[in-house]
Amino acid sequence: MIVNVKATNKNNGEVISYKLEGDGDAGFLYDGTHMQEVTDNKIREVNNNLILLGSPLYTIKSGESAEIEAMTFDIEINAE
Repeated sequence: MIVNVKATNKNNGEVISYKLEGDGDAGFLYDGTHMQEVTDNKIREVNNNLILLGSPLYTIKSGESAEIEAMTFDIEINAE
């Protein structure tokens, strides 16, 4: 499954958009790298919010969308 991620920084309005590929059981990859091992600090910070307990990332199904409000980012995800 592919999950589109759009994160808007609450402090400066910067928008980060990227895709994760995988599933809730096996985990998700960003450009072939496990989502927790991404070297880009901004993307890794968003990913850290996505992996928290209760995150919709692990329960979202194809065609569904969800929103997550984190301390620094407003995050929208939708599954293809």
